[in-house]
Amino acid sequence: MEQRGASDGELVQRCRHGDTRAFDELYQRCRLPLYSYLNRLVPGRSHIADDLFQQTWLKMLENLNRYSEQQRFLSWLFRIAHNVAVDHLRKDLRHEMVEVTETTAVDESVPWAAMDRQVVAAAVAEVTAALAPEQREVLLLRQQGVSFREIAEIQHTNINTVLGRMHYAVKHLRRRLAEYR
Repeated sequence: MEQRGASDGELVQRCRHGDTRAFDELYQRCRLPLYSYLNRLVPGRSHIADDLFQQTWLKMLENLNRYSEQQRFLSWLFRIAHNVAVDHLRKDLRHEMVEVTETTAVDESVPWAAMDRQVVAAAVAEVTAALAPEQREVLLLRQQGVSFREIAEIQHTNINTVLGRMHYAVKHLRRRLAEYR
């Protein structure tokens, strides 16, 4: 009997008792946002994102008993992914983490709309690459709908630091993107 409306907390509880269908449900709910997050942490290196994706799920299973229902499961999973990625980047001595991509719908009936979108996306990606890794990560997590409080937990810092990072990131993006006009 599969419970489609089960909360993440209920599914975690069932996973703890060996219910593979509950794990499958959690996996289906979280796989796309998690994979997207990891791909943006290591842009252009999908083979590394694949490895990080698998390592994140393995770490999640190892630490499932530490999950507390007071936090969103996806945010908890992002925190694990963040730690796995940071460990990888430290080992690799690479510190490039996040690329922001434009996801706005394009009116395909207007031929230049796709070109304009590509130019804007390239400009955003270029400007974003100049941000500090922590600022880029805040932008990415906010794109995923993660709250500032949850980002603070993921980054192991306080909420004021996260808000400051977001402020400086947006300020930098505005200033640099104004040059593209």
